[in-house]
Amino acid sequence: MSDAGLSLPDLAGSERSELEALIERIVERTLSQIGHLEKTPFVNSTACSELLGVTPEHLCAMRARGEGPPWSGAGKWIRYRRSDVLTWLASLPR
Repeated sequence: MSDAGLSLPDLAGSERSELEALIERIVERTLSQIGHLEKTPFVNSTACSELLGVTPEHLCAMRARGEGPPWSGAGKWIRYRRSDVLTWLASLPR
């Protein structure tokens, strides 16, 4: 933790290691929830619908109308580039 410029309170060895382990788990979970731990830049329809806050069925209807973020594939193999989805989402009027 010291390499991040943070200092932990003076704790006994085991308490300190438990606290560091807890901090690491919190960071990993937070990062995974926002997608930084994804191994691929692509997401399927289910993951894309979660990013957009709509149902997979609504996302399918958007594709059929030619709306929504750019996608590629066919049938059940539809994929979205995560960065394209986030860019499309950011471009929506507020």
